[in-house]
Amino acid sequence: MLAYDLADGSRVMIRPSGTEPKLKVYLDAFSDRGTVAERRSATAAALGQIEVAVRAYLDGAGPEAAGARP
Repeated sequence: MLAYDLADGSRVMIRPSGTEPKLKVYLDAFSDRGTVAERRSATAAALGQIEVAVRAYLDGAGPEAAGARP
């Protein structure tokens, strides 16, 4: 399993499936500021950004396309 802890406290975990020829990707994000609705909105936005970056990376575009800096 690959596990990445991101600077904002979010996490990305990637592991192979035990029964199928595919990868399983788990995304974890949170927010502890604002009202419940604001925290949910901020978390959803963070998950969306992480998902786009992980998809770009796994689709073979490489870390630069996913927003990584050298």
